[in-house]
Amino acid sequence: MKPLTALTVYTTTPIFYVNAKPHLGHFYSMTLADVRNRWCKFNKRDTFFTTGTDEHGLKVQMAAQTAGVDAKMFCDNLASKFKDLAKLGHIDYDRFIRTTDNDHYKAVYHFWNVVNANKYIYKGKHSGWYSVSDEAFYADTDIVESTDEKTGEKIMISKETSSTVIFQSEDNYFFQLSEFQDKLLSFLKDNPDFIKPKKYYDFIINELETRTLTDLSISRLSTRLQWGIPVPNDDTQRIYVWFDALINYLTSEGYPNATVMPRPTHLIGKDIIKFHCIYWPAFLMAAGLQMPKQVFVHGHWLMGGRKMSKSRGNVADPIKISNYYGTDALRLFMMKYSVLDTDGDYSEETLNTLRSEFIDKFCNLMVRSLSKNFNIERALSKLKTESLESLVKNVGDNEFSDKILFIQSSINNLKSDIDEDITNFEMHRAVQKIFNHAPLVNGLFDNYEPWAFKVKANDSEEVKSAKELKQDIIIFTALDSLRVILIILQSIIPEYSALLLDRLNVDSKKRTIDYANIGSDLSYGKDAIFKKGSKVPLSKLELLSQ
Repeated sequence: MKPLTALTVYTTTPIFYVNAKPHLGHFYSMTLADVRNRWCKFNKRDTFFTTGTDEHGLKVQMAAQTAGVDAKMFCDNLASKFKDLAKLGHIDYDRFIRTTDNDHYKAVYHFWNVVNANKYIYKGKHSGWYSVSDEAFYADTDIVESTDEKTGEKIMISKETSSTVIFQSEDNYFFQLSEFQDKLLSFLKDNPDFIKPKKYYDFIINELETRTLTDLSISRLSTRLQWGIPVPNDDTQRIYVWFDALINYLTSEGYPNATVMPRPTHLIGKDIIKFHCIYWPAFLMAAGLQMPKQVFVHGHWLMGGRKMSKSRGNVADPIKISNYYGTDALRLFMMKYSVLDTDGDYSEETLNTLRSEFIDKFCNLMVRSLSKNFNIERALSKLKTESLESLVKNVGDNEFSDKILFIQSSINNLKSDIDEDITNFEMHRAVQKIFNHAPLVNGLFDNYEPWAFKVKANDSEEVKSAKELKQDIIIFTALDSLRVILIILQSIIPEYSALLLDRLNVDSKKRTIDYANIGSDLSYGKDAIFKKGSKVPLSKLELLSQ
């Protein structure tokens, strides 16, 4: 494992439960975290990024039994599907952690023993309403009577998740969560940016101020739950899946042997906020370990404003979408319409429209700039001997000069303008700022019509030179702006960016942040002119559903 420091930017996705194959929500979480990690790495920050699978618990045990296979084999099969999704999605993780990994077992054992030695674990009888689906107990006030849609029988369900609950009573180990209510509240009030967006911070504050935390059952009888990590020194009990799963963030850092551990930034879905913002901080306090840096919470993806469901036929398959439109089309769509404090609404039409917009704005800009009517190599050669600021002054047109220098400044500032947006998972803001530059740069062609600066046979050398200079400045500004934009877009759409940068013949070693400025690379463009028969890098598609 790469060495980590206290300054390492450590980004995590939730680990995904393997009771079913991956879906669009998993792709979304992975991509959000991947874009942030790529961006931080692009900005020369030391980074560490983990994703993975949560493989223990009653749900997995029951799913494996239903499938008629060994639980580990069942997990191996599904874990490979999540890895396949990550590969398809260009997810550049440092570790894919599985809770069945040997070092995770060791980390969980050690963590349990530390919390137990600190006297925050005791054994007692537990009675309550348990949801197999949620792997959680609920208080009487958290459940309500309902009717089973299939059988018509009366059932009890969780108010929060609508999952069926059953009443259970057994001897378990308990974590003294009640001891941490005031400590958690104090910590959160001292760190108002710990949970983002604010609406989720307010939700947890309200929970802690209006509800009394009760001690948490952190084990299950092994006669009922076999598929789990045994409680140290008590093989009659298995460790509660959430106590086990949350420790994955420590396992990935090398716990308990690591001497230095960075504070992770957790990205989670809104349905697991209590586990990450109440239970997990309390567990860490009990073990005497540092808090995470932040927890960012995102919404879910709907279709047509409704939760995706096979029975409704409104399920979006990220693999099918990526195979037809290209993975980067889905990455771009999810980042463009990713607003953390709301649910997203998947639409194939919107995705295809956005993909077409990218082609219109950026691919067409490349085609226009690399027209056989222009000489990009001549334009670049001028910049090797004289700055853009100096060249535009020679044109003698103040309005033109101001326009070119404004574009230069705006493009040069783009990477800093979107840094905070991407670091804080506000991807929609970053994408919009990038796309806002397209009409600005394309406007150079509409406003100045560089193809009109044709040199005539009777033109004097002075007139010829003036025409070539203005044309070259326009083409250079347009194409170099595109080059910088594509370098910046690598974190969001790595495949599309590489495709277009390759078409520009940009050196692979000159796609770093050091070259994300106008004029910082003058070595590209050789033999890049679109000739007869040249292929456009991307073409538009008909809707898959048609």
